[in-house]
Amino acid sequence: MKLNKIIILACAVIAVRSATAQPANPIAAASNPVVASGTGVTINRGDLDEALASHRAQLMALAPAQQILIQKELLTNLIDSKLVLAKATDADKAAGAKAADLQMTADMENAGSKEAFDMILKTNGVSEAMLRSRLTDQETITVVLQRVLNVNVSDADIKGYYDAHTAEFEQPAMAHISHILIYTVDPTTEAALPESELVMRRRMAESVVKAARAGQDFEALAKQVSEDPGSKALGGDLLPFPRGEMAPEIDSAVFSMTNNQISDVITTSVGYQIIKVLDLVPAKKTSYLTAAQQIKQVLTRQKFGQLATPYLDGLQRAANVQILDPTLSAPTPAM
Repeated sequence: MKLNKIIILACAVIAVRSATAQPANPIAAASNPVVASGTGVTINRGDLDEALASHRAQLMALAPAQQILIQKELLTNLIDSKLVLAKATDADKAAGAKAADLQMTADMENAGSKEAFDMILKTNGVSEAMLRSRLTDQETITVVLQRVLNVNVSDADIKGYYDAHTAEFEQPAMAHISHILIYTVDPTTEAALPESELVMRRRMAESVVKAARAGQDFEALAKQVSEDPGSKALGGDLLPFPRGEMAPEIDSAVFSMTNNQISDVITTSVGYQIIKVLDLVPAKKTSYLTAAQQIKQVLTRQKFGQLATPYLDGLQRAANVQILDPTLSAPTPAM
């Protein structure tokens, strides 16, 4: 089994680091050994572990032999990324930076708003500067490979793909809300609470609506009253979500409201909920101009398929790359 190098290459590049020297501290060297090296390239165990981080959940479900295979493929692509970036000219780097800017703009537009975009970055533990740097490396690799492999995608190719895959560029309406949950069931057993308790909790929910509509800070109310353990400390803030993802009663209420509006008490299967709409983004179709750069990447990688593998293998041979980790250098058993 051999994964397509180009498909993984753009993902692997985000973990490439600039460290090319052995750590001076022998203890540090022992804890972060070099797993592969060659002329102009050194990959430490930490580099590989970082590349593996986003695959941990999937790896846990695989057999040991499959886990080793994935590590080998990611290591190969880390090496390829460094070797290709070393071939980048100033013009390649400038083109990569420009393409990264366009991709950042497209990603922000796809998120629906700058606020939603920032929230997505925060959830994934990535800063805007870090994302821009990663995208720049990724786009620079694409530019270098386009140049050396002489791969070109025409405007007609891009427009043809856009017209033939319209569903891929349709975005549902998005909502960003805060909410307050008051349980009507036992959160552990999910058994319904006594009727007398429900009456009291309904009154509490109605009083929260009145207070919020009278101008009391919704975030403070959520921290004080909400019983949702996942959002209480955040003032009820939930990640942006598309129409159709929430329970029907929540979905129906949210997408009939306007920004900053406070809902009535909404009865759901688990409790009474009060919602404040922070931002609504209507359904839309990504414009051709916004999608063009992404489409070009897809088509370019398709054309790379037959040409890239022999070129990248040649770079590794020229750099005399050696895999130093015995587990990763051993032949892969038949699957």
